[in-house]
Parts: sequence; structure tokens; C-alpha cells
Amino acid sequence: MKVSICIGSACHLRGSREIIQKLQTLVKANNISDKVDLNGAFCSGNCVNGVCVTIDGELFSLSPETTEDFFNKEIMGRL
Repeated sequence: MKVSICIGSACHLRGSREIIQKLQTLVKANNISDKVDLNGAFCSGNCVNGVCVTIDGELFSLSPETTEDFFNKEIMGRL
């Protein structure tokens, strides 16, 4: 599963770095590093809606506060 987190200017200001750190921690804690490929991406073109995250091309908007729920529902739910 490929998970891309936007690191463009708008998303950076909205907390993309914190989201990346949280996702890295959750992936490691759940021992799924071999199944989830986390990477940064440049602007996804959806700057108005917060930090853009894609899973295999499907776009989501996150905040640091919604990251854990997103992980449990969208990442763990697909494995």
C-alpha cells in the first residue's frame, strides 16, 4: 500500500510533518512496515482542505488530530 503525504507549503503549515511522524510511529508499532510505503509528495492541488494524503491514489484530507483515526480506518482497514 502506497501512502503519500503532501509536504507542499500549505500542507506543511497545516501540520504535514507531525502527520508523517505519527504515521511512521503507528506503522512501526503495528509491525506493518513491509506492507505500507510512506512517502512525501509535492502539492496535490487540494490545498484548501488541509494536509492531503493519498492511499494508492485516493485523496484524503487530514489534520494532526485526525491522523490516528485515519490510520485505524483507512490503513489498517485495508490490510
